[in-house]
Amino acid sequence: MCEKVEVPVLGIVENMAVHTCSNCGHVEHLFGEGGGERMAAQYGVPLLGSLPLQIGIREQGDAGTPITVAQPDSVPAQAYRHAAQRLVEEVGKRPRASIPILSSLL
Repeated sequence: MCEKVEVPVLGIVENMAVHTCSNCGHVEHLFGEGGGERMAAQYGVPLLGSLPLQIGIREQGDAGTPITVAQPDSVPAQAYRHAAQRLVEEVGKRPRASIPILSSLL
């Protein structure tokens, strides 16, 4: 889709990459493993991050407080911050486009 509308893709963020059982700690890749890496390689862009599937993310989002605020030291919060930092790095690599300002806006 992005190619059709000529929107540059900065990278891939893999959502629901892994689930860790809150009772026993067992780690499962419920939707398969390595999909984000494969897609990033396919499109020639970096994998910016992999976000876990965790109920706390949904609960905190529904409550209006992101996991990064409610539980800033948690593994999910760290994953979100990592992906955000990688996105900032990729944006910094891109040339800045100049946008003409119409005189009527001044």
